[in-house]
Amino acid sequence: MRKRGHDPSEAFNETVEELTQSLIRLVDENGMDWMYANCSETARRGALDWKPRFRKAVAPVFKKLYQSVKDGVETRRVLQSSAAPNYRKALAKELDAIKNSEMWRAGAAVRSLRPGKKKKS
Repeated sequence: MRKRGHDPSEAFNETVEELTQSLIRLVDENGMDWMYANCSETARRGALDWKPRFRKAVAPVFKKLYQSVKDGVETRRVLQSSAAPNYRKALAKELDAIKNSEMWRAGAAVRSLRPGKKKKS
């Protein structure tokens, strides 16, 4: 959305905010069958028509990730990286980069506008 000219707050609202504050809660309360039956025709057709493409695109990534977990590669990687002498400093730098990314800053701004919510940094 950003590449198509939407501002950061709008892009956050239409993706992360919509998912976490609306869609996930509705699915949790009512199930996916209810969601499909009660969403717009555009959303329903989009979900049904694009599902095979998304599955084809992400299935290899999840297959590789699952195999990496199963084989212990992920555990070894985490243990090795977290044992490095500069791990905490490097981790803080990685987390700071995420926290200061445009999306995270937009998220903080959007969350601060929710009624009854205190602003978190």
